[in-house]
Amino acid sequence: MAVPQKKPLTAASNDNIQDSKDILKDLRSNELIFGVVGPVGSGTSWIATALQEQLGSVIPGSEITILKASTAIENWANKNGQHIDESNKLSRAKSLQDAGDEIRCLDPAGVAVTLMSEIKSTRDKAEKEASESGNEEAFRVYILDSLKHPAEVALLRSVYQDAFCLIGVVCESQKGRSRLRDEKCRASATVDIDNFIARDQDSGITHGQKVTDTFHLADFFVDNSQDRFIGEDKKQENPAWDVNDQLGRLIDILTYRKVVRPSPSETGMFHAYGAQMTSACLSRQVGAALMDKSGNLVSTGKNEVPSAGGGVYGGNFSLDAGNHQDHRCAFTNEYCSSNRHQDQIIRELISSVPELNNVVFTDLKKTLKNTGIGRLLEFSRAVHAEMDALLSAARKGASPVGGKLFVTTFPCHYCARHIVSAGVDEVQYIEPYPKSLAFDLHGDAIAKSKNDWLPPSEIIAKSPGTDRAIKVLFRPFTGVAPRLYKQAFIKNRPLKDSEGNMKLGSPEWASGLLRMSYKDVENRLISNSVGISNE
Repeated sequence: MAVPQKKPLTAASNDNIQDSKDILKDLRSNELIFGVVGPVGSGTSWIATALQEQLGSVIPGSEITILKASTAIENWANKNGQHIDESNKLSRAKSLQDAGDEIRCLDPAGVAVTLMSEIKSTRDKAEKEASESGNEEAFRVYILDSLKHPAEVALLRSVYQDAFCLIGVVCESQKGRSRLRDEKCRASATVDIDNFIARDQDSGITHGQKVTDTFHLADFFVDNSQDRFIGEDKKQENPAWDVNDQLGRLIDILTYRKVVRPSPSETGMFHAYGAQMTSACLSRQVGAALMDKSGNLVSTGKNEVPSAGGGVYGGNFSLDAGNHQDHRCAFTNEYCSSNRHQDQIIRELISSVPELNNVVFTDLKKTLKNTGIGRLLEFSRAVHAEMDALLSAARKGASPVGGKLFVTTFPCHYCARHIVSAGVDEVQYIEPYPKSLAFDLHGDAIAKSKNDWLPPSEIIAKSPGTDRAIKVLFRPFTGVAPRLYKQAFIKNRPLKDSEGNMKLGSPEWASGLLRMSYKDVENRLISNSVGISNE
């Protein structure tokens, strides 16, 4: 791939006026920033290294730097007198968690700022070396390993825009735990490792680590449940480790090296994402899409209040709005019925226990909201997205048996029982849902891992009397996330030449990050547009 080079930011003379498109091309930064996010034990460092290797093979001569958040945090800790316990790997990791929390106390996105400082230092050094040697500056890529808080992602996206791509690392929970217990933290107690994992997922404090909330913000999800190296010495390449293929596809998409089109799963999740955005639920937006075995869309659903006559409000656009009042909470009640009824239960609890009569309601409410009372689901007016999708299929006579259900958020235990009963083979999701007891209540019918799993519809069709366990697979989504779907798959460049031959490759990345502020860009364009502008 030909990589564009930077050009001097000098204004063109009246005799050599540049086209505005060429000016913008000259102002591009020629940099990409990748972030990696995943739970501890998922192997984010493996992903960062594999991405570095893949990019190096695609862009010869490029400068690809891995910047570790742990190193940036440690540098900050050393400068600010924060002690890092080096007695063992787990103690060190906990110390870094503490230091990261201290940074986020000052600024929720503070760790991202420390990484930006590392990016700037690396860039300044490279630019100085290029200037002194007289060589052209190389294309640069920065890989940030790894992010832990949503505010970090929000800041990086705001600053680097489309030049920033977040990779979410999917890993089966038991595999991640075993990597920590058997490899990295052998000398540590199991309970300490479990507490470390829990803190990593969600520390429970605003400025703490929140990988669970950060993970679902990814642009691309990679499955790293397989170990990269196997054997007693852990030096033998694992043939089942296909991360390079997964990352290679992402690079093909971002570099326009190949014509890449979405997989059925990516299309299914994109439909679910579209349905999600039509929900007016005050608590959360969830979307679902039911696909048949061939990858065709059967129905979509969102969490919304049911409407008489079938379906949910906002889902039947044929109804005349003037004759059919919209009774969703956002437009009538203007409060959440679930929260209202939970508060009522808490008030009844207080009044029924004399010892609690003098307790301040708001104080006890805050405490009880963190118990099972705060996880009660049955007082919501909304039909959940998964149920809406299944009911929509039923209304038009389409069977869900053998289908795949794509959901933006992990199903609750209410929806799980309907999904199992409906005959769906597989569920894929992005965002976790801690309130769900699906695995606890229906572990007999739900599988967490695709290892040795077969679709229930195939087992029943081929061996009706089999003793093999029949389970619906609930697994994390992998591939291009809905937020990257348009950029990845829309045809925004010629795919054939004037002779009609397919045209592969492009001299540009799919990034519009500029090296100047929008005001400077305005001035540059105006000064080069003699006879066009009004100035």
